[in-house]
This record gives sequence, C-alpha cells and structure tokens, in this order.
Amino acid sequence: MHKPKIIIVFGPPGAGKDTQAERVAEKFNLFQFITSSFIQKEIYNPAKQNDRVIKRQLKLYNSGKWLDPYWVLALVKKNVEKIHKKGKGIIFTASPRTLFEAKGLVPWLESLYGKENIRILKIVIKNQTSILRITRRRFCEKCKHTLVYSLHNNKLKKCPKCGGKIITRTLDTKELTIKRLKEYKNRTLPVLKYLKKRGFSWINIDGEPAPDKVTKQIFTKLTPVMK
Repeated sequence: MHKPKIIIVFGPPGAGKDTQAERVAEKFNLFQFITSSFIQKEIYNPAKQNDRVIKRQLKLYNSGKWLDPYWVLALVKKNVEKIHKKGKGIIFTASPRTLFEAKGLVPWLESLYGKENIRILKIVIKNQTSILRITRRRFCEKCKHTLVYSLHNNKLKKCPKCGGKIITRTLDTKELTIKRLKEYKNRTLPVLKYLKKRGFSWINIDGEPAPDKVTKQIFTKLTPVMK
C-alpha cells in the first residue's frame, strides 16, 4: 500500500499552480490544499470582523501584500492536521511562501508524512507571461476554479464545474502582479535554498506551453516518484 504523499508546488503568479494541482490531485488522489480558500474563509468570517488580527490580515490581503507568515502558518497547520488524520495526501500551491513558513511547516510535515514522501515541483514561466495570464484570468466565486484565458472561457458566465458565478478579481492588475512577482523573488525563492539544504531536490516544469501540455509534462516526471 502506498503511503500518503505531500507535493509542494512552487511557481510565480500565473504559473498555473492551482490548475495543475487540481489535475494532479485527481490523478493521485490527493487533497488540493488551496491556502487562499482557507484564508478567505477566515478573514471574511462575519463573526471575526472585529478581531484585531483579522482586520490586519484583511488590510494586507486587499492591498496585494502577503499576510503575516506566523498567522498563515498557524492556519495551514490547523487544517493540515485535520487532513492527515483522515490518512490523505496533500498538494500545496501557496504554502510555504516564506522562509518563516517553511521552517515551521516542512520539518513538521516530515514528522507527519515522512521526508521520503515529500515531492517538490517548480513551475517556471517568464515575468511577461505571468503578467499577461494574471490580468486575463477569471475565477469561480463559489468553488474557486480558475479559468485561464481563452476565447471559450472568456464567454462563460457560469463555472463549468459547479455553475457558480464567474468573476474577475480586483487584485489581478498589472501593478499588483508586478508587486507579487517581487515578493515571489525576494520571499519565496529563498525557500527552495532552504529545502536544498535539508536534502530536497525538485522537478523543474516548463510552464510556458498550454495547460494540457504542462500537465502531460508533470505526469510524465511525477508518476515514477509517486510509487
């Protein structure tokens, strides 16, 4: 019997992390851990709108800045623990984003799942590609499904998965995307150096082609190491 696996996906904004994670999760029976969904559920909780910490996180979120790492780490660990108790593997696309989160999360994941069961993917795209994709993409307001730009997707009024309303996020502007790219370079890429020191290597994925071609590339490289 295969032991539950952890997959951590790295990549700049617009790399298609959530789109690919959704497909990988389905193929390998993993829980797709969308950190932003847990964050949104927490910061938009009507019962917590007067909470001082939540107010601060909401302000950061709406300005396009990253939230306080200590708060994100605590939220992630709380929800990971629930998933682990169910015996389920997980694919992450937005955690850990900072060195602080990595130092608090990775050793803990090693103790829960075993270091030998952790896999890392790095999707690489150009900055110009990131900006173009982010400013054109849309989301399902209900299930958070991402619709990458295409003539077909651009005409959709309802989510093809759940029928929810299709929206464009106010955060998906060129200015905020450039800011997020700088955050990725300065705060997330050092995480890979930390993981290398801990003995991890990663699978590089070219994220420039169409989503289906990227998926094929991921499956080809990932399948042999998921046994």
